[in-house]
Amino acid sequence: KINSNVFHFWVEQFLIPELPQNSVIVMDNAAFHKRSDIQELLEHYGHQILWLPAYSPDLNSIEKT
Repeated sequence: KINSNVFHFWVEQFLIPELPQNSVIVMDNAAFHKRSDIQELLEHYGHQILWLPAYSPDLNSIEKT
């Protein structure tokens, strides 16, 4: 089960070490993405977050059928 603690650990231990400098991370509006210290951690390492709109049927291939 994923929650904000698991996501924070993954971002810190696995994602950040693999990202090229100045990366843009695209995230949806899942509650566990919204924790401020996760956002601050990414920004601290020079990355930007691009938030998807709250509802994006045009970005979801299942909605096109």
